[in-house]
Amino acid sequence: MLMVLGGSAGCGGEGTGAPEAARSKGGAQRETFPDPDVRLDAEGLRKALPDLQDMPIGWKIGVTPLSVREVPPAKRCTDGNTRNCLPWSRRGSVQYKAPGDTGSVHIDLFAFHDRTTAGTDFKSGTRPGSYGSRPMSMPPVGNESEAHALPRAPYASPSLSITVRVGTAMAHMVYQDADRQPDSAKILLSLARMQAKRLLEVEQGRTPTATAG
Repeated sequence: MLMVLGGSAGCGGEGTGAPEAARSKGGAQRETFPDPDVRLDAEGLRKALPDLQDMPIGWKIGVTPLSVREVPPAKRCTDGNTRNCLPWSRRGSVQYKAPGDTGSVHIDLFAFHDRTTAGTDFKSGTRPGSYGSRPMSMPPVGNESEAHALPRAPYASPSLSITVRVGTAMAHMVYQDADRQPDSAKILLSLARMQAKRLLEVEQGRTPTATAG
């Protein structure tokens, strides 16, 4: 069962991140999420990823342990060239399994050189596993966000995904086997909000404390 939540993906203001009014697609006003232009190193990205104790009670570590990898400089995009290269400099990943065999959530974090590069990559719309997906309506998360549902296929079970930009970083989160959990969309939204807060805390030079417990 796939749940579609009300609202829409939205984006915050540019510049220094000072609070301004922002409107979602439906016209509702909401508080703007701060938009720092602070580059994250590998340790910052590691801190932003949630540990098991930051997850709701009953979740377990999945097949992907928490890790952060540097992109070799030779493989990074330079001088505006985006062919056969990666626009981010670091990537962090982790997977957690929901209680009672009700699916799992895979989290990928990407650290970009600056906010402009992160925003450009977000607007490109290229997402892992996005082929054949359909847009979902979800309340906005972070500075920019978009959610998709991927239906059952011969090689895969239904899944939900949300991609969120927070300043110079991006989070791509996938709830796998979403049909096993009627509240999978609500759970994914809650985890995405936690992840956005943790990225913001690190970009603001604070120790992340946001949890989804």
